[in-house]
Amino acid sequence: MIAALILGSYALLLALLGPRLLSRWPTERLPRLTVVMLQVVTCSFLTAATTAGLALGLTLLDTLSHLDPEIDRCADQLPINDDSPVGPFLGWFGLIAAGTLLLRVAFCMTATFYSAWRTRRKHIEILRILARADEELGVLVLDHDEPGCYCLPGRPGTIVITSSALTRLSPSQLGAVLAHERAHLAGRHHFAVAFARAIHRTAPRIRLLGLAEEETRRLVEFIADDAAVKRSGTAALVSALAVLGAGAGSAPGFALGIGIDRRPAASSRVTRLYPQRKIGRRGLALGALGSLLLIIIPVLLAAISVVSVVHGCPPDPDGDALGLSVSAVSFR
Repeated sequence: MIAALILGSYALLLALLGPRLLSRWPTERLPRLTVVMLQVVTCSFLTAATTAGLALGLTLLDTLSHLDPEIDRCADQLPINDDSPVGPFLGWFGLIAAGTLLLRVAFCMTATFYSAWRTRRKHIEILRILARADEELGVLVLDHDEPGCYCLPGRPGTIVITSSALTRLSPSQLGAVLAHERAHLAGRHHFAVAFARAIHRTAPRIRLLGLAEEETRRLVEFIADDAAVKRSGTAALVSALAVLGAGAGSAPGFALGIGIDRRPAASSRVTRLYPQRKIGRRGLALGALGSLLLIIIPVLLAAISVVSVVHGCPPDPDGDALGLSVSAVSFR
Protein backbone atom coordinates (compact mmCIF):
# COMPACT_ATOMS: atom_id res chain seq x y z
CA MET A 1 0.00 0.00 0.00
CA ILE A 2 2.82 2.37 0.89
CA ALA A 3 4.68 1.45 -2.30
CA ALA A 4 1.54 1.99 -4.37
CA LEU A 5 0.98 5.44 -2.89
CA ILE A 6 4.57 6.54 -3.35
CA LEU A 7 4.97 5.24 -6.90
CA GLY A 8 1.48 6.35 -7.95
CA SER A 9 2.14 9.85 -6.65
CA TYR A 10 5.45 9.97 -8.49
CA ALA A 11 3.81 8.91 -11.77
CA LEU A 12 1.04 11.50 -11.31
CA LEU A 13 3.49 14.32 -10.57
CA LEU A 14 5.61 13.32 -13.54
CA ALA A 15 2.60 13.40 -15.86
CA LEU A 16 1.40 16.77 -14.56
CA LEU A 17 4.69 18.63 -14.11
CA GLY A 18 6.74 16.97 -16.86
CA PRO A 19 5.40 19.08 -19.77
CA ARG A 20 5.87 22.31 -17.79
CA LEU A 21 9.45 21.45 -16.84
CA LEU A 22 10.23 20.40 -20.39
CA SER A 23 9.05 23.78 -21.71
CA ARG A 24 11.78 25.43 -19.60
CA TRP A 25 14.50 23.01 -20.65
CA PRO A 26 16.95 24.25 -23.36
CA THR A 27 15.92 21.54 -25.82
CA GLU A 28 17.26 23.30 -28.91
CA ARG A 29 20.72 23.69 -27.39
CA LEU A 30 20.93 20.17 -25.97
CA PRO A 31 19.06 18.04 -28.52
CA ARG A 32 21.00 14.81 -28.02
CA LEU A 33 20.75 14.86 -24.23
CA THR A 34 17.08 15.86 -24.41
CA VAL A 35 16.17 12.88 -26.61
CA VAL A 36 17.74 10.54 -24.07
CA MET A 37 15.99 12.38 -21.24
CA LEU A 38 12.60 12.10 -22.96
CA GLN A 39 12.99 8.37 -23.37
CA VAL A 40 13.97 8.06 -19.72
CA VAL A 41 11.02 10.19 -18.55
CA THR A 42 8.43 8.19 -20.47
CA CYS A 43 9.87 4.86 -19.34
CA SER A 44 10.05 6.16 -15.78
CA PHE A 45 6.38 7.15 -15.89
CA LEU A 46 5.24 3.76 -17.22
CA THR A 47 7.47 1.86 -14.78
CA ALA A 48 6.14 3.79 -11.78
CA ALA A 49 2.51 3.37 -12.87
CA THR A 50 2.93 -0.38 -13.45
CA THR A 51 4.82 -0.96 -10.21
CA ALA A 52 2.16 0.92 -8.23
CA GLY A 53 -0.52 -1.45 -9.52
CA LEU A 54 1.60 -4.51 -8.74
CA ALA A 55 2.22 -3.17 -5.22
CA LEU A 56 -1.53 -2.87 -4.63
CA GLY A 57 -2.08 -6.46 -5.68
CA LEU A 58 0.83 -7.76 -3.62
CA THR A 59 -0.39 -5.97 -0.49
CA LEU A 60 -4.18 -6.30 -0.66
CA LEU A 61 -4.71 -9.73 -2.22
CA ASP A 62 -4.61 -12.50 0.35
CA THR A 63 -3.12 -15.06 -2.05
CA LEU A 64 -0.20 -12.79 -3.03
CA SER A 65 0.49 -11.30 0.39
CA HIS A 66 0.88 -14.81 1.82
CA LEU A 67 3.90 -15.36 -0.41
CA ASP A 68 5.99 -13.46 2.16
CA PRO A 69 5.02 -13.76 5.86
CA GLU A 70 6.56 -10.37 6.72
CA ILE A 71 4.62 -8.55 4.01
CA ASP A 72 1.46 -10.40 5.05
CA ARG A 73 1.94 -9.35 8.67
CA CYS A 74 2.42 -5.70 7.69
CA ALA A 75 -0.49 -5.79 5.25
CA ASP A 76 -2.82 -7.09 7.95
CA GLN A 77 -2.09 -4.00 10.08
CA LEU A 78 -3.08 -1.52 7.34
CA PRO A 79 -6.41 0.34 7.66
CA ILE A 80 -7.41 -1.25 4.35
CA ASN A 81 -6.25 -4.87 4.13
CA ASP A 82 -7.28 -8.18 2.60
CA ASP A 83 -9.90 -8.70 5.33
CA SER A 84 -11.81 -5.51 4.47
CA PRO A 85 -14.40 -5.52 1.66
CA VAL A 86 -12.58 -2.75 -0.22
CA GLY A 87 -9.08 -4.25 0.00
CA PRO A 88 -9.48 -7.18 -2.44
CA PHE A 89 -11.28 -4.92 -4.91
CA LEU A 90 -8.39 -2.41 -4.88
CA GLY A 91 -5.89 -5.24 -5.07
CA TRP A 92 -7.51 -6.79 -8.14
CA PHE A 93 -7.91 -3.35 -9.69
CA GLY A 94 -4.20 -2.61 -9.29
CA LEU A 95 -3.14 -6.03 -10.53
CA ILE A 96 -5.42 -5.94 -13.59
CA ALA A 97 -4.40 -2.33 -14.37
CA ALA A 98 -0.70 -3.22 -14.17
CA GLY A 99 -1.16 -6.32 -16.33
CA THR A 100 -3.23 -4.40 -18.88
CA LEU A 101 -0.61 -1.67 -19.07
CA LEU A 102 2.19 -4.19 -19.59
CA LEU A 103 0.23 -5.94 -22.34
CA ARG A 104 -0.61 -2.57 -23.91
CA VAL A 105 3.05 -1.54 -23.96
CA ALA A 106 4.07 -4.88 -25.50
CA PHE A 107 1.33 -4.66 -28.15
CA CYS A 108 2.10 -1.04 -29.10
CA MET A 109 5.83 -1.73 -29.30
CA THR A 110 5.32 -4.79 -31.49
CA ALA A 111 2.68 -3.18 -33.70
CA THR A 112 4.63 0.06 -34.21
CA PHE A 113 7.96 -1.52 -35.06
CA TYR A 114 6.45 -4.27 -37.20
CA SER A 115 4.29 -1.81 -39.13
CA ALA A 116 7.28 0.46 -39.76
CA TRP A 117 9.43 -2.48 -40.87
CA ARG A 118 6.77 -3.84 -43.22
CA THR A 119 6.03 -0.42 -44.75
CA ARG A 120 9.71 0.34 -45.32
CA ARG A 121 10.26 -3.08 -46.85
CA LYS A 122 7.46 -2.53 -49.35
CA HIS A 123 8.76 0.95 -50.14
CA ILE A 124 12.28 -0.34 -50.79
CA GLU A 125 10.88 -2.97 -53.17
CA ILE A 126 9.18 -0.18 -55.14
CA LEU A 127 12.38 1.88 -55.14
CA ARG A 128 14.30 -1.04 -56.63
CA ILE A 129 12.00 -0.75 -59.64
CA LEU A 130 11.62 3.02 -59.96
CA ALA A 131 14.96 4.39 -58.66
CA ARG A 132 18.50 4.04 -59.97
CA ALA A 133 21.60 3.62 -57.88
CA ASP A 134 24.33 6.27 -57.86
CA GLU A 135 27.42 4.36 -56.78
CA GLU A 136 29.56 7.48 -56.44
CA LEU A 137 27.20 9.16 -53.96
CA GLY A 138 25.92 5.94 -52.42
CA VAL A 139 22.27 6.91 -52.88
CA LEU A 140 19.18 5.95 -54.85
CA VAL A 141 18.02 8.59 -57.33
CA LEU A 142 14.28 8.89 -57.89
CA ASP A 143 12.99 10.85 -60.87
CA HIS A 144 10.69 13.49 -59.43
CA ASP A 145 9.84 17.13 -60.18
CA GLU A 146 10.07 18.21 -56.52
CA PRO A 147 13.38 18.44 -54.67
CA GLY A 148 13.57 16.05 -51.74
CA CYS A 149 15.80 13.68 -49.82
CA TYR A 150 15.10 11.12 -47.11
CA CYS A 151 16.59 7.99 -45.60
CA LEU A 152 15.38 4.53 -44.65
CA PRO A 153 17.03 2.42 -41.95
CA GLY A 154 18.33 -1.07 -42.56
CA ARG A 155 21.54 -2.98 -43.18
CA PRO A 156 22.82 -0.94 -44.82
CA GLY A 157 20.61 2.15 -44.63
CA THR A 158 19.21 3.68 -47.80
CA ILE A 159 19.32 7.35 -48.80
CA VAL A 160 16.87 8.46 -51.49
CA ILE A 161 17.22 11.75 -53.33
CA THR A 162 15.14 13.10 -56.18
CA SER A 163 16.56 14.06 -59.56
CA SER A 164 15.26 17.58 -59.05
CA ALA A 165 17.30 17.93 -55.85
CA LEU A 166 20.46 16.78 -57.61
CA THR A 167 19.89 19.41 -60.29
CA ARG A 168 19.24 22.31 -57.93
CA LEU A 169 21.77 21.63 -55.16
CA SER A 170 25.35 22.85 -55.34
CA PRO A 171 28.17 20.45 -54.33
CA SER A 172 28.45 21.98 -50.85
CA GLN A 173 24.68 21.89 -50.37
CA LEU A 174 24.54 18.29 -51.54
CA GLY A 175 27.29 17.39 -49.08
CA ALA A 176 25.30 18.96 -46.24
CA VAL A 177 22.13 17.11 -47.26
CA LEU A 178 23.86 13.73 -47.43
CA ALA A 179 25.66 14.36 -44.12
CA HIS A 180 22.27 15.10 -42.56
CA GLU A 181 20.76 11.82 -43.76
CA ARG A 182 23.83 9.79 -42.81
CA ALA A 183 23.62 11.25 -39.30
CA HIS A 184 20.06 9.91 -39.06
CA LEU A 185 21.22 6.45 -40.05
CA ALA A 186 24.32 6.45 -37.84
CA GLY A 187 22.36 7.71 -34.82
CA ARG A 188 19.51 5.22 -35.31
CA HIS A 189 17.06 8.11 -35.15
CA HIS A 190 14.31 6.01 -36.74
CA PHE A 191 14.41 3.75 -33.69
CA ALA A 192 14.14 6.71 -31.29
CA VAL A 193 11.14 8.12 -33.18
CA ALA A 194 9.40 4.73 -33.41
CA PHE A 195 10.00 4.12 -29.70
CA ALA A 196 8.48 7.48 -28.78
CA ARG A 197 5.54 6.78 -31.09
CA ALA A 198 4.92 3.36 -29.48
CA ILE A 199 5.02 4.83 -25.96
CA HIS A 200 2.55 7.55 -26.99
CA ARG A 201 0.19 4.95 -28.45
CA THR A 202 0.24 3.16 -25.11
CA ALA A 203 -1.58 6.05 -23.39
CA PRO A 204 -2.52 8.62 -26.06
CA ARG A 205 -4.36 10.91 -23.62
CA ILE A 206 -1.30 11.51 -21.46
CA ARG A 207 0.07 14.86 -22.63
CA LEU A 208 3.58 14.03 -21.44
CA LEU A 209 3.85 11.07 -23.82
CA GLY A 210 2.48 13.04 -26.78
CA LEU A 211 4.88 15.89 -26.13
CA ALA A 212 7.76 13.43 -25.88
CA GLU A 213 6.95 12.05 -29.34
CA GLU A 214 6.67 15.51 -30.90
CA GLU A 215 9.92 16.69 -29.35
CA THR A 216 11.76 13.52 -30.36
CA ARG A 217 10.77 13.99 -34.00
CA ARG A 218 11.92 17.61 -33.88
CA LEU A 219 15.14 17.04 -31.98
CA VAL A 220 16.50 14.26 -34.19
CA GLU A 221 16.40 16.78 -37.02
CA PHE A 222 18.44 19.19 -34.89
CA ILE A 223 21.00 16.47 -34.21
CA ALA A 224 21.31 15.68 -37.91
CA ASP A 225 21.54 19.40 -38.72
CA ASP A 226 24.48 19.75 -36.33
CA ALA A 227 26.25 16.89 -38.07
CA ALA A 228 25.65 18.54 -41.46
CA VAL A 229 27.04 21.86 -40.18
CA LYS A 230 30.23 20.14 -39.03
CA ARG A 231 30.58 18.59 -42.49
CA SER A 232 29.68 21.49 -44.78
CA GLY A 233 29.08 24.62 -42.69
CA THR A 234 26.00 26.57 -41.65
CA ALA A 235 25.58 28.50 -44.90
CA ALA A 236 25.52 25.35 -47.02
CA LEU A 237 22.91 23.69 -44.82
CA VAL A 238 20.64 26.73 -44.57
CA SER A 239 20.69 27.27 -48.32
CA ALA A 240 20.03 23.56 -48.88
CA LEU A 241 17.03 23.76 -46.55
CA ALA A 242 15.73 26.66 -48.64
CA VAL A 243 16.04 24.58 -51.81
CA LEU A 244 14.42 21.49 -50.32
CA GLY A 245 11.70 23.33 -48.41
CA ALA A 246 9.24 23.18 -51.30
CA GLY A 247 9.59 19.41 -51.46
CA ALA A 248 9.19 18.70 -47.76
CA GLY A 249 6.05 16.73 -48.38
CA SER A 250 7.72 14.34 -50.82
CA ALA A 251 9.26 12.20 -48.06
CA PRO A 252 7.10 9.30 -46.84
CA GLY A 253 5.70 9.59 -43.34
CA PHE A 254 7.73 6.61 -42.07
CA ALA A 255 11.04 8.10 -43.29
CA LEU A 256 13.24 10.88 -41.96
CA GLY A 257 13.95 13.65 -44.45
CA ILE A 258 15.86 16.91 -44.41
CA GLY A 259 13.07 18.98 -45.94
CA ILE A 260 11.60 21.78 -43.84
CA ASP A 261 8.04 23.04 -44.06
CA ARG A 262 6.74 26.60 -43.88
CA ARG A 263 5.14 26.54 -40.43
CA PRO A 264 6.32 29.18 -37.93
CA ALA A 265 7.49 26.40 -35.57
CA ALA A 266 9.91 25.18 -38.23
CA SER A 267 11.81 28.48 -38.23
CA SER A 268 13.57 27.43 -35.01
CA ARG A 269 15.42 24.83 -37.02
CA VAL A 270 17.17 27.58 -39.00
CA THR A 271 17.61 30.21 -36.30
CA ARG A 272 19.29 27.77 -33.90
CA LEU A 273 22.07 27.16 -36.44
CA TYR A 274 23.48 30.65 -36.07
CA PRO A 275 25.95 31.52 -33.30
CA GLN A 276 24.46 31.58 -29.82
CA ARG A 277 25.63 31.19 -26.27
CA LYS A 278 26.55 27.57 -25.76
CA ILE A 279 25.70 25.43 -22.79
CA GLY A 280 28.79 25.11 -20.58
CA ARG A 281 30.12 22.01 -18.91
CA ARG A 282 28.13 22.84 -15.80
CA GLY A 283 24.88 22.85 -17.77
CA LEU A 284 25.76 19.57 -19.46
CA ALA A 285 26.62 18.00 -16.13
CA LEU A 286 23.34 19.16 -14.59
CA GLY A 287 21.41 17.81 -17.56
CA ALA A 288 23.15 14.45 -17.33
CA LEU A 289 22.52 14.37 -13.57
CA GLY A 290 18.83 15.11 -14.13
CA SER A 291 18.52 12.25 -16.62
CA LEU A 292 20.32 9.91 -14.23
CA LEU A 293 17.99 10.85 -11.37
CA LEU A 294 14.97 10.09 -13.53
CA ILE A 295 16.33 6.58 -13.96
CA ILE A 296 17.24 6.11 -10.30
CA ILE A 297 14.16 7.66 -8.63
CA PRO A 298 11.57 4.94 -9.50
CA VAL A 299 13.97 2.18 -8.47
CA LEU A 300 14.87 4.05 -5.28
CA LEU A 301 11.22 4.67 -4.42
CA ALA A 302 10.40 1.01 -4.91
CA ALA A 303 13.33 -0.03 -2.72
CA ILE A 304 12.37 2.43 0.03
CA SER A 305 8.79 1.21 -0.10
CA VAL A 306 9.83 -2.44 0.20
CA VAL A 307 12.16 -1.67 3.11
CA SER A 308 9.45 0.34 4.86
CA VAL A 309 7.04 -2.56 4.46
CA VAL A 310 9.47 -5.20 5.71
CA HIS A 311 11.14 -3.27 8.51
CA GLY A 312 9.00 -0.21 9.12
CA CYS A 313 5.65 -1.67 10.12
CA PRO A 314 4.78 -1.77 13.82
CA PRO A 315 5.34 -5.04 15.68
CA ASP A 316 2.52 -7.52 15.92
CA PRO A 317 0.72 -6.91 19.24
CA ASP A 318 -0.27 -10.57 19.57
CA GLY A 319 3.28 -11.67 18.83
CA ASP A 320 4.69 -9.29 21.47
CA ALA A 321 2.19 -10.46 24.05
CA LEU A 322 3.08 -14.06 23.29
CA GLY A 323 6.76 -13.24 23.59
CA LEU A 324 6.27 -11.59 26.98
CA SER A 325 4.31 -14.57 28.24
CA VAL A 326 7.00 -16.98 27.14
CA SER A 327 9.69 -14.85 28.79
CA ALA A 328 7.76 -14.71 32.04
CA VAL A 329 7.30 -18.48 32.07
CA SER A 330 10.99 -19.02 31.38
CA PHE A 331 12.01 -16.62 34.17
CA ARG A 332 9.96 -18.55 36.69
